[in-house]
Amino acid sequence: MNQKHPNEYKLVISELGSDPFRTLDSIFVLMSLIPLLTLFYLINNEDLLQRIFLGNGGFIAALAIFISLTGFLYAYILIRRLVEKLLKYAQERRVADGERTEILLAVSHDLKNPLTVVRGSLDNLLEGVGGPLNEAHAASIRLCLSNVAKLSRFIEEISSASKEDFIRTFLKRGLADLRGIVEDEVNDFMPLAKKANVDLRYQVSPGNFDLWGDEGKLTRVVMNLISNAVKYTPTGGIIEVALFSDPDTVTLLVKNTSSGILSTEMDKIFKKYGRLEKHARIEGTGLGLPIIKDIVDLHNGHITVDAGHGKNIEFKVVLPRNLRGKTS
Repeated sequence: MNQKHPNEYKLVISELGSDPFRTLDSIFVLMSLIPLLTLFYLINNEDLLQRIFLGNGGFIAALAIFISLTGFLYAYILIRRLVEKLLKYAQERRVADGERTEILLAVSHDLKNPLTVVRGSLDNLLEGVGGPLNEAHAASIRLCLSNVAKLSRFIEEISSASKEDFIRTFLKRGLADLRGIVEDEVNDFMPLAKKANVDLRYQVSPGNFDLWGDEGKLTRVVMNLISNAVKYTPTGGIIEVALFSDPDTVTLLVKNTSSGILSTEMDKIFKKYGRLEKHARIEGTGLGLPIIKDIVDLHNGHITVDAGHGKNIEFKVVLPRNLRGKTS
């Protein structure tokens, strides 16, 4: 038996917690006990042995035993090869995942430098290094600084994460105020909405909007939903952002004017890189909504979309206040 394979896949085997080759060997040893005990019984019973092998059917009996043992050994070889293929696939996937993660970590690290320069330049402008600013200019710079800070946090989250944690999309649990998150994002996108001649509206019902979750990832959910709404709402359209709560859940609604979604394209909404045909000319990657869904799922919530019969599109996110809960 070739023993190089366990060492070849040592890293994957260590992650599995057990050596599948040893498990396979143990299974076949146990399975082989039955035919071995049968042969032992025949050998010790000379009369029975003579009747079987020296009688008229002796040749057939010997042939049957030979075929059985050959099939037994061949089955072992086939299953061992299958285990090797599965481990090889797991090893290759692990290497590929590691390479992708390394690229992301390297890119995120390199992005820090230009962001630092941008932040410093904006701070200088805000402090009047380039001359006095009116309130509108100062507000624009503060908005830019706010978004630079968000981007820096996202980059830091990727950079500081271990490979395993990054792949598993880890959560930083804490008490988050969804109302504060939504209000900040609405305020940040208001200038872009005005520039696009889109009416961005916001309403919040009375109540408590604190929930247990990852504030950074929840910010991504709100930011991506409003960003998509601004991007895909036609000139003169309306975006409505609303918050509701009850004792167990917090609900976010983002509705915008739209020509709707064809029923044949509904399955593309939350698929990675899946984009609607009518949006093909608009810049985008098709990753925003899948990321949103992953984050909502991590918080044991759910997200739905209503095409609005060709007039509006409404995204509804329902999140439990307690991460251990799950919305229906």
